[in-house]
Amino acid sequence: MVTYSGTLIFALLLSFTFLAPFTLQAHAASAPLLYYVSPTGSDSTGTGSSSSPYATITHAVALAASTHNASSIMVEPGTYHESVIISTPVKLLSTSDQPSNTIIDASGLPVGVAVVGTGASGSVVEGLTVQNSNNEGIFVQDSSNVIIEYNVVTNNGLNVFAGVGEDKGIQLAGTIESTVAGNTVAGNHYGGIGITDDGPIDPSWNATAASGSGVPAGSPNPGNNNVISGNSVINNRPNHCAIVISSYDQGEGVANNIVSDNVVVDNQNGVIIAADTPNTIAVNNTVTSNSILNNGEGGVIVHSNAPGDVVTGNSIVNNVIDSDGYLPTLEGVIVGGEGPVAVQGTSILGNTFMNEAVGIQIVNGKGTMAGGNTMEANVKLAVNGTVTIVQTGTGGQSASGTATVTYTVTATATTTTTAQGTATVTTTGNSSSTSGSSGGITFALALVTAVGTLIIGLIAGMIVRPIREAAGR
Repeated sequence: MVTYSGTLIFALLLSFTFLAPFTLQAHAASAPLLYYVSPTGSDSTGTGSSSSPYATITHAVALAASTHNASSIMVEPGTYHESVIISTPVKLLSTSDQPSNTIIDASGLPVGVAVVGTGASGSVVEGLTVQNSNNEGIFVQDSSNVIIEYNVVTNNGLNVFAGVGEDKGIQLAGTIESTVAGNTVAGNHYGGIGITDDGPIDPSWNATAASGSGVPAGSPNPGNNNVISGNSVINNRPNHCAIVISSYDQGEGVANNIVSDNVVVDNQNGVIIAADTPNTIAVNNTVTSNSILNNGEGGVIVHSNAPGDVVTGNSIVNNVIDSDGYLPTLEGVIVGGEGPVAVQGTSILGNTFMNEAVGIQIVNGKGTMAGGNTMEANVKLAVNGTVTIVQTGTGGQSASGTATVTYTVTATATTTTTAQGTATVTTTGNSSSTSGSSGGITFALALVTAVGTLIIGLIAGMIVRPIREAAGR
């Protein structure tokens, strides 16, 4: 049996205490966490430092992946003709904080930036212009806690692959707990921003449709608990819509997503929540505090399309909805079961409607609740369909314990105007009526806010963002 003196044990502990930090620091030094990229750099002779940068983002991303550490890639101003595929945690950041001068041009390439797989969870894409890709500008697949912020995403979807699902400018597929915030998403050919589940039906990507893209086929995953907030989504036509939350895959679905404080102007349609194929779900999603102006068929649409769909518990709250319907029908909010299954339990509270043929259109929607909505006098028909009128308090929230009355408002109902210019909806079949409150000032302030946000987002791509250090935030 070997024994050790107290002095020896103390010496060993002391040496470990002092040497261990130096050992850890030496190991960390072999795996740098910060890489610079510049059009004047070199992938062969560069070191990735600010004074000796690499030439391509793809090279820096590959090196970051090889270290198995979360890395920041600082992109100097310039134009990069690349398709960037991220599979490990990376912060992809412009050094100038100005998307107008830091551009990923994906002309002729499948995608601008793709963040793919659980291994890429926690990645950030910030401060870039991403343009001219065949499919999505920025694509996130089967990942989580990804942040896409303060980018300009424009003119994507130029030559979409058959078999690829949604082709929005920014698309989350099978992704959870991620954020799309403060971006300008304008002039994309297949819509603005999307959230879908992932799986075998309408997959996000597959090898035959996009061979050589570097984006693997997706795996079954839901699209839950994401946030789309503070974006300017403008003129994404002629196909598809501004912001879409949609389910395609049985057993997955889209749930608990929030669309808030966006400016949505001049798209094919505004905001859509939908279950598109049989036995899929779209539940408990919220559209709140957006300015939704001059879009196609409708401002906000909640619908089911096929047998077995579950579309329930979705909320449309405190939005400004104006002049939607340059297509033949002008409708602010549409709730409809296009297939045999009704849309259930939609809440439409505290919104301001202007310049619509129909403010709220209900077709095969059950348990739709409406309350606290302002219908301006230029809304020809406030409600068409069966709704439950809910007394509301501030913020468009239902007052607890209040009674509700269900009635049907039909196309023969009349709309009258009070001295204050408030729209009054007169029901058919009973003597009840409901009046909105005067909302002219509320709408004017919201419109000024919307226009101001739009201008800020468009001026030379100079989007305001939090100040951060070069290595991160």
